[in-house]
Amino acid sequence: MLLTVPVTVKACEGECIVAITNAFLGNYSYPVDAVMHNMAQRFSDMLPSHPSPATTFSYLAPLIDAYGKQAYGGMETAIFPSYFHGKCQRDGVDPPGCPNPDCPVVCGTPGSMVHFYPKLRYIAFNQTRAMLEELARPGSPTYQQVEQNVMDAAQAHQRRVSRVFARTPSKKKNSGEKKKADAKATPAPGYKPYKAVAASSPRPSSQAQPAPPSSAAAPVQSTPSNSGNEILVPPVLFRKRSQNAQEEFKEAMAQIGPMLEQACGGDAVDNTINGLPECSWEQAMKEYILTFP
Repeated sequence: MLLTVPVTVKACEGECIVAITNAFLGNYSYPVDAVMHNMAQRFSDMLPSHPSPATTFSYLAPLIDAYGKQAYGGMETAIFPSYFHGKCQRDGVDPPGCPNPDCPVVCGTPGSMVHFYPKLRYIAFNQTRAMLEELARPGSPTYQQVEQNVMDAAQAHQRRVSRVFARTPSKKKNSGEKKKADAKATPAPGYKPYKAVAASSPRPSSQAQPAPPSSAAAPVQSTPSNSGNEILVPPVLFRKRSQNAQEEFKEAMAQIGPMLEQACGGDAVDNTINGLPECSWEQAMKEYILTFP
């Protein structure tokens, strides 16, 4: 008795799945790295001390580490179980070109991935973008960790400025006036108001001057100057700058998706033939995919 053994066509599984997933992740390491360096430059520009991009790049370590840990699982799921899976046969028969080299049926074989490569490359892009946007989402653990790094840098600069422009008792030169031993003395009648000046930018001349102190509880203090009539801007300015830095940080992180699209050449619309030219790798990837049975 002659037994016929059905021929089982192998789909992309096991080593094939791992290798193709890693190939896309390797390809995307370059545009993702470009995005991170772009973000580091934005941090450098927005921080008042303008640290080097190499320094601000280190602030992104929590996000970069999380991406490295999660990227494989997300990419594999997006490509295979979610889209390329199952048999190519129709009524038990392989359509022309199936399983390889160019299968017009969506299934889990290399030939199907080659035929639908325009879709495949958008799957890879959309997954990478979605992963980065989730990690950069306000309130996410990675967002909060990176934000803390950036805010720490901003506050460290403010502390340095506070030390440089440390408050000291004001000085009034008057040859007929006896030097006072107590710098906290109550201002005398006829006290001249002191002009407030920002450490980093001049105050418009038309801006009103602050009223003189009303009690000895708030001693008159000023930054060293030739005229002795300047005081440091109140700490509320530093709080305002911190709030501004947080807003700028939020705006920068919201651009992580568009930054990836820009790094890939633009036109991130599914199945656009000429879209994402820098993240296609079509010829090389098709050849690599077909090395698997």
